[in-house]
Amino acid sequence: MKKTKYPGVHMAGDGRYRIRAKVRNPKTGMIEIIKRIVEARSPAEAATMREAARREVEEGGRGAAEKIRLGPAATSWLASKLPALRHSTRRTYADALDKYILPALGDFYLDAITPQDIVQWRDAQRCSPVTTNGRFRVLKQVLADLTHQHSMRNPAERVAAMREPKTRHRRGLEPVELQAMLAKMLELHPSWYPITLLLAFTGMRWGEASALQWKHVDETRNVILIERAHVRGVLDETKTGIRREVPLHPRLAAVLREHRVALGKRELSAEARTLVFPSRTGGLMQPSSLREWLADACTKAKVPVISPHGLRHSFNHLARLVTANEVVMSMTGHVTEEMTTLHYDWVRDEAKQAAVNAMIDRLDASAAEPKTDAETAGPARGDHRGDLRAPANETAGGDVAPTGWIH
Repeated sequence: MKKTKYPGVHMAGDGRYRIRAKVRNPKTGMIEIIKRIVEARSPAEAATMREAARREVEEGGRGAAEKIRLGPAATSWLASKLPALRHSTRRTYADALDKYILPALGDFYLDAITPQDIVQWRDAQRCSPVTTNGRFRVLKQVLADLTHQHSMRNPAERVAAMREPKTRHRRGLEPVELQAMLAKMLELHPSWYPITLLLAFTGMRWGEASALQWKHVDETRNVILIERAHVRGVLDETKTGIRREVPLHPRLAAVLREHRVALGKRELSAEARTLVFPSRTGGLMQPSSLREWLADACTKAKVPVISPHGLRHSFNHLARLVTANEVVMSMTGHVTEEMTTLHYDWVRDEAKQAAVNAMIDRLDASAAEPKTDAETAGPARGDHRGDLRAPANETAGGDVAPTGWIH
């Protein structure tokens, strides 16, 4: 071996060099000796390689990973996820990354992103807390996966989402309201009545109803099969991936038969004729197609104006008045009971009024009852409930299921 003017670099011949260096490993605190044979065009290049090897050990082997920028890494991350995602989820991830996350944070090195950067990005979003949190969930998922892959700390791990309003309001119609709206829809916009009735009687999502084919309507068994949906014209499985059946009510079956006869008079392609509700051009209808006519029917019926998705809320609410949650979930395709009972339902005003009335009645009855010596002495020490306690088998009133909510 022949020495060179560069410390730790010796010529080995044939363009090869031996490099040697001492370095303290930051993870163990121990001195390590680096010995390698490398190929280089000059002693200077070999010295550069020696320094790179020394720095790699000194920085714990993280030097290369720390220079990864979020933009390219997130793009690669999304590409690896695409095969397992539904089309709508792909669009959600891509839109959040391309429009809101990468323009602000894409040039940052992964190791340089701080929790404060995440907070500033979150607070800079000019939209509702719900929308902001949707984008934030994408960012957190990306950072969680990438930082785990490169053994880094996750700067978003302890950053909280925006506080969302907890007000609970109904997005659907009560039985009498739904009846009035359907009557007005049939009177004013009869061509839109079949799909409105389908949504109200089955609880389908719009993408499921507009992708429905005649082969899915089984009048022999009186069921409708729901196995696909579309988002922005792209067909896929249902939102939750659940293939389910819903009952085909005789009233709905009769309306669909009349609707099919009317479709037969239109000039449609063979593919369009397979759809129960093709658009005017023979394609898949978007939810905006019904929104105007539904709003008009609601207004003329003097009921709250709802969106097409509000018909799904109406179905969920009305079905829960007459059957168990698990039956409702089997028809709506909800994965969790919380979605069925909290997000898609509401407490009727009559139920709340009945509860208050029952409470006041109990209070008045308690005041009118003769007192025993023990009761005259007052409640036991530490017991502040007094006479408001009801027997275990009494309730404070509840929601009464109406009979025949749709005639």
